[in-house]
Amino acid sequence: MVLSFVFKLTNFGIFKGFQFCVTMGKMTKLSISPKILKKHENAFQVEWKDGHASWYPYRYLRQMCPCAECAIIRHEGKDVHSLFSPQGDGDISLIDVSEDIQPIDIQLVGRYAVQFSWDDGHNTGIYPFEVLRETCPCPECMPLQPDELEDTN
Repeated sequence: MVLSFVFKLTNFGIFKGFQFCVTMGKMTKLSISPKILKKHENAFQVEWKDGHASWYPYRYLRQMCPCAECAIIRHEGKDVHSLFSPQGDGDISLIDVSEDIQPIDIQLVGRYAVQFSWDDGHNTGIYPFEVLRETCPCPECMPLQPDELEDTN
C-alpha cells in the first residue's frame, strides 16, 4: 500500500469512466482494497485495486465522520448503536463544518482504515476502507434516488 501526499488538485472527472465492482450485491475484496491514497488541496483520493478512483471532498469526509458523536448528531440525537438504531448516514448537513476544512494529519489504522485529524479539532473518526468505498460520492457509486428506482422496474 502506498500513502503519498500531493498538494496539487487534479481533475475530479477521473472517476467517470470506471465501473463499480459488485459481485452478487456485495463488494469484492478488490473493490475495498486501496492501491493509492493521496492527500490533495481540497480532497482525498483513493485509487482502489479494482481500478475505480474515488475523490472525497474534505467537507464531505468530515460531515460523514463515522464516530459515535457525529453519528448521533446526523441522526438528531437518536442512539445509533442500539438494536433499533436508525439506518443510513443521517442528515450530513447537521454537522456544521466550514467549506475550507482541512485535515492536519492522516494516519493509517492497521490495514483496514484511515483516521483524519481535522483543523476544527475533531479527530475521533476512523474511516474503514469498506465504509469509504460505500460512501464514494461519484455518480457511478451514489445510490439511486427514489424516483430513479421507479424507472428501473
